[in-house]
Amino acid sequence: MATSLAAILSALNLPLLTVYYLPPQLRQDRDWSYRQALMNKLLKSFLRNYTAAHVKQPLSLKPRFEGDRFAVIEPASPELYIGVVEDKVIKPERIGGTWYPVPYQANDPLADDQHVVLHLHGGSYVLGDGRTASCQSLVNTLLSNTPAKYVFSLQYRLACNSNARFPAQLQDLITAYSFLLHTLHVPPSRIVISGDSSGAHLTIAFLRYIVDHPNILPAPKCSWLFSPWCDIPEATDTKVWRKSPNYQTEYIPATFPEWGASQFLKDVEITEHVERYVAPLWHPFTVPSPVLVVTGGREVLAPEHIKMAQSLQNMTKDDNSRVELFVENKVPHDVLMVGWILGFREEAKRCASRAGEFVGQVQAIPEKDQSDKSAHAPGYSLGEIN
Repeated sequence: MATSLAAILSALNLPLLTVYYLPPQLRQDRDWSYRQALMNKLLKSFLRNYTAAHVKQPLSLKPRFEGDRFAVIEPASPELYIGVVEDKVIKPERIGGTWYPVPYQANDPLADDQHVVLHLHGGSYVLGDGRTASCQSLVNTLLSNTPAKYVFSLQYRLACNSNARFPAQLQDLITAYSFLLHTLHVPPSRIVISGDSSGAHLTIAFLRYIVDHPNILPAPKCSWLFSPWCDIPEATDTKVWRKSPNYQTEYIPATFPEWGASQFLKDVEITEHVERYVAPLWHPFTVPSPVLVVTGGREVLAPEHIKMAQSLQNMTKDDNSRVELFVENKVPHDVLMVGWILGFREEAKRCASRAGEFVGQVQAIPEKDQSDKSAHAPGYSLGEIN
């Protein structure tokens, strides 16, 4: 009943909103356009209602619209899942992912300036699937503004579904990365791991996993963290989110990350070891390969992004563990994902272009020995139907 009432009130407010934001001084940021202000408010309303309804998005391993661009992957060798990803209940499962613009073929030669990007979508771990409907714009922006020749967008498990709390998503990323390395034989020096929001959190957790288990998997060429979620346990307290000076310019209501965090953590005991993975803000480490952190100056998490980037920079030992920060000043959270919705397309392009430049700078760094010492993984199928 409460959810229905909220939806009705939102609909009734729509005519008022279309007029309210006409004067620039009434917009969340007076430098924003009318469209940016209005769409920010509408998206916030949608996410508030989505959260109130506790919608559980089902995931499918059927190819659907993606056809042969959708791949189904079997779990990798058990030796790859150790430490924090070992769990009595949560086990590695078959997962899917979508290729853009076409599937990468095993052993396909890549030029020195071409890369395969393994992308991890955002959505507070309760929304998204990496498929065309939600990720096409983001992927197009990456393909057009970076040295990415292929993008594999992973459909990792959503925490709101059964048997999908932490560490399910980290297990899925290990599976996908092993698939690129062992089945498709993509050299790690040609792999970039990219994540936005919760996907960026998952990326930094994976880099921590590589550091904690150096003989399991080689590090990727570099990683992009677009608006990373830095402290998941903190999100269970909505007061922290609402107290941010950027809350008015943020399209994400406090209840959305709160619900995601509660589903992601569920009955997980937050030991010091687990906290290093779920709250990287408080546990800096020397990253195994270069990292770019991208943030928006009008997002709630911007101060945490700056703090985490600085703390990781302080751990840098050489060029291979460098960390850089890029701030796009006038935008809210995860502009790479929502720029096309909110009207921040140019800002999203600038963020992607900086990511592309970062890869070019990394290419000039002499590579460490990244010989593959890990176990072989099973194969996969394109467009497999469950």
